[in-house]
Amino acid sequence: MSAGSVVAAIVALVSGATTLAAQGGQRLARPAQPSDAERSAEARLVPARGMLRTLAGTWRFDMRFAGNFDGPADVSGTRVFKQLFDSLRLEWTEALEHSPLQGQGVLGFDEKSGRFFSSGVYSAGTSPEFMTGTLADGEPLVTFTPLPFAPDAGRVPGQAFALSVIDADHFTVVALDRAWRSVFTRQQQQ
Repeated sequence: MSAGSVVAAIVALVSGATTLAAQGGQRLARPAQPSDAERSAEARLVPARGMLRTLAGTWRFDMRFAGNFDGPADVSGTRVFKQLFDSLRLEWTEALEHSPLQGQGVLGFDEKSGRFFSSGVYSAGTSPEFMTGTLADGEPLVTFTPLPFAPDAGRVPGQAFALSVIDADHFTVVALDRAWRSVFTRQQQQ
């Protein structure tokens, strides 16, 4: 191959090449696509935030224990959920009718783990309650189970429960072992 043909080949190659982006050429970079984990976290964050926004307010509840299907409620009271810091955490207080018993706690959603959390302490109880919850796919239902560091976690009946938002004015909380169930109805501001 002669030196002239090599030079001609190099000139043809260089003149036919497109300019680089750094030299003012067209940029071909595309924005990075979010990972599956990021999409999954966002997919859980939106409904979780919506559920917590729905729960904020004052609610009357009626609780019935197993076997009481049509009689008056075994326990009734009021629970108030208020926003705590941001739209992902609510603090709650509870007062029972015809009883001095009270309760308070926190209900929220952890963006990093994609799970709900709940804590509660009651004036009649000896220890606080700590729960973690999983949001169901496709419906406003969170299943809560006790955290394992309690000595009797998971062994005491009625600890695990499901919270289901029915509509903007109703939600239920039901023990997974069916020992009790509560229906909450939003109280309108007067």
